[in-house]
Amino acid sequence: MKGASHALAGTAIGLGTAVYYNLEPAATGLVMLLGSTAALAPDLDTNGRLSNRISLHRKWLWYTLSAIGVLIGIYSLVSLSGLFKAGGIVAAVTLIIVPRFLIKQRFMVMLTGLAIIGIGWFYTEYWLIYFGVFTIISSFLPHRGLTHSALGLVIFTYIAYTLELRLSIEGITAVCFFAYLSHLVLDMKALPFNKKGVKWFLPFYSREF
Repeated sequence: MKGASHALAGTAIGLGTAVYYNLEPAATGLVMLLGSTAALAPDLDTNGRLSNRISLHRKWLWYTLSAIGVLIGIYSLVSLSGLFKAGGIVAAVTLIIVPRFLIKQRFMVMLTGLAIIGIGWFYTEYWLIYFGVFTIISSFLPHRGLTHSALGLVIFTYIAYTLELRLSIEGITAVCFFAYLSHLVLDMKALPFNKKGVKWFLPFYSREF
């Protein structure tokens, strides 16, 4: 199923949760946003839709390193000599060419997760640290792997629970649980528009449903 459909389902679950808990307008907006995010969270894995949206695109890092390489190359040609010049030119060429082959979107997702952990650590927001760890681990997983399982659901729900404790807003855990669950249900092979299913019981049982 397309990411927009998952996000719409999560937003609807967020609105329903807000009505059930009779939340204030600001809290309603928050749980709707969390519902949309949780419904997309399983796609933080490799080649997942959300992983490509929350992370910086690898091209920006390519361009940055290439620019640094050009500067190093110019400096080496103008100001250095002998082995230092040769070493500078090699370093410049390496920075210009190699990142395009080595730096993939998975690396950018991991880098984003590290940034999230850093922000959480700085502000002592443990839920943010947990989400950063979840993001990093997800970046190493194949699509429709552990993030698309009951284990992924439990872990993400715990992260939501720590956020609910932090903000003291009822419904955060519930909306994240049901929104995440909606993604897994809508990705099941039993539905006619899905060619692949969900391995609910990974890592213990790998059958698709």
